[in-house]
Amino acid sequence: MAATSEPEKELWNPGTYDRLRRQLIPSFDLLYRCAVRAVAMTTAATRRPRVLDLGAGTGLLSAAIVQEIPDAEIVMLDRSEAMLAQATARFAAVVGDLTDPLPEGRFDAVVSALAIHHLPHGGKRDLFGRVLRQLDEGGVFVNVEQVLAPTDRLERMYDEQHERHVQESRTPAEEWAAGRERMKFDIPIDVATQLQWLRDAGFAEVDCLAKDWRFATYAGWKH
Repeated sequence: MAATSEPEKELWNPGTYDRLRRQLIPSFDLLYRCAVRAVAMTTAATRRPRVLDLGAGTGLLSAAIVQEIPDAEIVMLDRSEAMLAQATARFAAVVGDLTDPLPEGRFDAVVSALAIHHLPHGGKRDLFGRVLRQLDEGGVFVNVEQVLAPTDRLERMYDEQHERHVQESRTPAEEWAAGRERMKFDIPIDVATQLQWLRDAGFAEVDCLAKDWRFATYAGWKH
């Protein structure tokens, strides 16, 4: 994960990270599949599209993109060397925080999964602007994200539904407890606000592609 505090970093175990994603995240496959398809359709006419993965962790999203687009050139950014060490050797890896300057060069797509919600809201907006400037014309930014409900009542429902999924996926109690600890460091915000921030940054088209209560995949296109 990127942009995490020191206490939070200690709670992530690179060895169990991939398995926990599926156990702790409802509709994991749908959310990631929508992100991959958005990149694939946007870059269909591009030979060897260049993709930047922000807060790449162990490279789960990058691996899914390469499975769909075998000739994609992937650059992964994460602050955790231990996380990046779990990624396949074919990906270029850059150790850095989401608040650092982005890797040089233009990208056909910039993606992220469950990392940007660790930034304060001003940091999110700043990152959206920097992503837009790094994208090539016609490029896409896709974010698989943990989001906040628009009201307190709905947030309680989000939480109840999340807990139901965790129980149904037979997640060990200690792993869910650790997940709850990690969530104390989260700074999520609702989808509608993030889509508006993308518009404010200059993205020409924005949309929420998939959503399951607390988790969503949204995207913005540069024209």
